[in-house]
Amino acid sequence: MTAFLCSNLAFAQIDTDTLSQNVIENVYKEVPNTVKKDSTKRTSFSAYPYVFYSPESQFAGGAGGIYIFYAGQQENLKPSKIGFGGYYSTNKQYKLSVSPNLYFFENKLYIEAPTSFGFFVNKFWGIGDNSPKSETASFSMESFTSTVTVQVPPKLFSADRTGLIFDYDKTSIVDTLENTLISNDSVVGNDGGESIGIGTDLLWDSRDNLFFPNNGSYQYFKVVVYPNGWGNFNYSQLQLDVKAFKAISPDHVFAFNFYIESVIGDTPFYRLPAIGGPSRMRGFFSGRYRDNFYGMMQLEYRQYVWKKFGMVAFGGLGNVSENILTYNFSTMKYSGGIGLRYLFNKKEKINLRMDIGFGSDGSRGIYFGIQEAF
Repeated sequence: MTAFLCSNLAFAQIDTDTLSQNVIENVYKEVPNTVKKDSTKRTSFSAYPYVFYSPESQFAGGAGGIYIFYAGQQENLKPSKIGFGGYYSTNKQYKLSVSPNLYFFENKLYIEAPTSFGFFVNKFWGIGDNSPKSETASFSMESFTSTVTVQVPPKLFSADRTGLIFDYDKTSIVDTLENTLISNDSVVGNDGGESIGIGTDLLWDSRDNLFFPNNGSYQYFKVVVYPNGWGNFNYSQLQLDVKAFKAISPDHVFAFNFYIESVIGDTPFYRLPAIGGPSRMRGFFSGRYRDNFYGMMQLEYRQYVWKKFGMVAFGGLGNVSENILTYNFSTMKYSGGIGLRYLFNKKEKINLRMDIGFGSDGSRGIYFGIQEAF
């Protein structure tokens, strides 16, 4: 095992929902081949400790990693992965997470089950595309979430896979931290509660690589209903995620992403569609603007520039609104930035990434992670 130890602290705005995926240091381990009939199907385990500082968490440290393997010997079987991570901060903020993504039977059965538990400080500025900045936007919450998706080839649609989704979220508002907006009983979910939902999805995926595609596309559509009586809230969620990739030369790639998310009903404020974070509209704090409808698009150029090192440039625009009919193009939010990449798994083309993004309202964020933003 080869270990790389770095003592630098990263000063970053971290999205609390994906904090355990942030990477500063990397430990890489290549383990013996476990699929005897195909010498190209090797398993690998990559782990990394990290430290960071953010205004919400103060100093924090933790560890994470990714285990990649093949759950069979079929020639075209895609690699399965299990990501994991955890951290603890000086203000007693913590999170533990595990995210299995598994392919079986020549990719005809796919199972994913991201699960996490943690206590962290989040922010809520109100609802709408013009919510004002506030020094008292913080609040603390404890949350357990798990979403199990089982997908198989569909019989009635021309998609690659369709599936059944079961979603569970239990959130407790531990302390409002003088956030008067959350103290308002008119805000749905101001005391926390349980969301229990069931739904379905459709997936079309023609990417030539799961982690760093050069060509192909990805379209994902899902609907989840949270029925009255199952949990504390009654609402529905719709999501459309479209991605396209085009290489002008090998590993010099233009990546495009169009994303829509909409909710209808009594949706808890912390589950409203929101701008920002490490994947979409980088530069905005995740949740800076929230509402029932969110639409955005982003473009990114990716290339390797020297040996295992690469760089990206990205830009995006989007907005939130009460519904699709009231979407206001005149108040669109913009973001852009650049990033560095390091190829630590050459066979599967998996990168460590560091992005710095800037939002049109003057906000900015630094993001460390594993794999591309989209």
